[in-house]
Amino acid sequence: MPTQTKEVTVSELLREGARFLEQRGLPFPQREAELLLAALLSCRRIDLYMEPAQPVSSEQERLFREQLARRGGREPIQYILGEVAFDRLILSVRPGVFIPRPETELIVEAARAIQPSPRHILDLCTGSGALAIALAKELPDAQVIATDIDPTSLEVAQANAQRNRCLSQIRFAQGDLFAPLRAEASHFDLIVCNPPYIPERDRTTLPPEVRDYEPARALFAPEEGTAFYRRILEEASSFLTPEGSLLFEMGAGQAGWLQGFAAESPFAVTFLKDLAGIDRVAICRRRSRHG
Repeated sequence: MPTQTKEVTVSELLREGARFLEQRGLPFPQREAELLLAALLSCRRIDLYMEPAQPVSSEQERLFREQLARRGGREPIQYILGEVAFDRLILSVRPGVFIPRPETELIVEAARAIQPSPRHILDLCTGSGALAIALAKELPDAQVIATDIDPTSLEVAQANAQRNRCLSQIRFAQGDLFAPLRAEASHFDLIVCNPPYIPERDRTTLPPEVRDYEPARALFAPEEGTAFYRRILEEASSFLTPEGSLLFEMGAGQAGWLQGFAAESPFAVTFLKDLAGIDRVAICRRRSRHG
């Protein structure tokens, strides 16, 4: 008689996955093994423990081990899963496209507080479309233009807008920062941006998930990471309405530089701190003519 191959169960595969990731130094091996297996089985993480003896097909087992190997090589789990959560949204991501971070949600929080609500919004360096889509969903009467220099990112961003049912609110344009808009004389109530801001000297200190997999163009900036701030502050005044606001993300320790540069610009700057107490979002508004 032919020998029957014993089927692997959910609990066995989950233990194997967590042990594998732990051996490779991943900080949250159990959680990540759960995420990978639940996605593969199209179930919730809690369901893995509700039916631990459920058999896993040989094909699912093979795919799970392939994904474990990728994660063990420090490929970002978001690329393996193909998606990431951002401000109540689920966004698709893939290699070559910057992965949105929770800190960037602070920009959406700051935008929510603006009164009256902005109706014309510009999102620079849109990447996966995270900010443009979150703001379009938050402000259904708003129209958004989102720019990015990378065509792959724009393709993913457009698909994400379609996925989140707000494509009619957003126009995507390829180009460097404000370049696609210079011929339009457009003015916006709100400009948002999560630009590259990591100094090149910090490259070797980054986690391998970031350093080796995410697009360098979306991470690193010249002038100690501040080049995009300077460019945005120099140009934003021409695209903002008189009462408009400019919000952008920044790196740790860069607030002092930004304040110094803003002193020579039309903008007064305040800062919003993240949960670690770091000045993370710059809120820029035109100075009053009276001071």
